Formats: sequence, structure tokens, C-alpha cells
Amino acid sequence: MNLKKNLNKKNNTLIDMTPLIDVVFQLLTFFMLTSTFIKASAINVDLPKAATSDVQASRDAVITVYKNGNITINDKNTDIENLGKILKEMYINNNELVVVIQSDKDVPYGIVIQLMDIVRLTGIKKMSLSTVLKE
Repeated sequence: MNLKKNLNKKNNTLIDMTPLIDVVFQLLTFFMLTSTFIKASAINVDLPKAATSDVQASRDAVITVYKNGNITINDKNTDIENLGKILKEMYINNNELVVVIQSDKDVPYGIVIQLMDIVRLTGIKKMSLSTVLKE
């Protein structure tokens, strides 16, 4: 007789969704508050396109190379000879320095490699190349 009663009873267990929703909203709030917005430079640089571009959250030093050969670091004009000295000073002040190289797509590849060598010779470990996501 007991067996029949157990078979007739339905399993009335429910999953409470409130804690799950609370955690999702807390994560959403956390990522919204900790994300930074990237400011684009005022001078147009025709960046190369890549299908696998990632958005960089933090930029401490942005090296920009223009079509005409001009080089800027954080929107201040410089030349390739003084770039290493400027980067060393920035690296001494911030050991977690991240360098982003923005180069016009028409700049010779050798110049970009030369810039990468200068960055590595200063001891900076974090470096990336800026691209635009293909549409």
C-alpha cells in the first residue's frame, strides 16, 4: 500500500532562480564598473584590418607611426633615436607598462620591427600591435 502512495506522489522540487539572477546582475555590474573606455587618437591613422582583433582595455604608452614617417608617443612628437630613452623613463615609473604600436598600413614593415626591438631592449614585456576589426 505504501508503494502505491509513493508512485502517485509527484516530485515537487523547484529550482530557486533568485540567487542565480542575483549573481548574474552582480557580475554584470562588476564588469561594467571595471571596464575602461578606449579613446581614439585625434589624427587618423589607416590601421590594417584583422579578423582576430581583440579590444585592449588598458593602454599606457601608445606609439603611433604615420605614413610620412612621423612618430608620436602618447600624442607627443618624437624621433626613433629618442624613443628608447622616453620608454625607459616611462618603464622606470611603471613596471607594468603596456606598449601599443599603431602603424599606418602603408608604413614599411622594417620600421615596425625596429620599433618592436626598441621596446624590447628597454625591458618592457607587454607589447601589442593595434589593428581594426574587419567588417
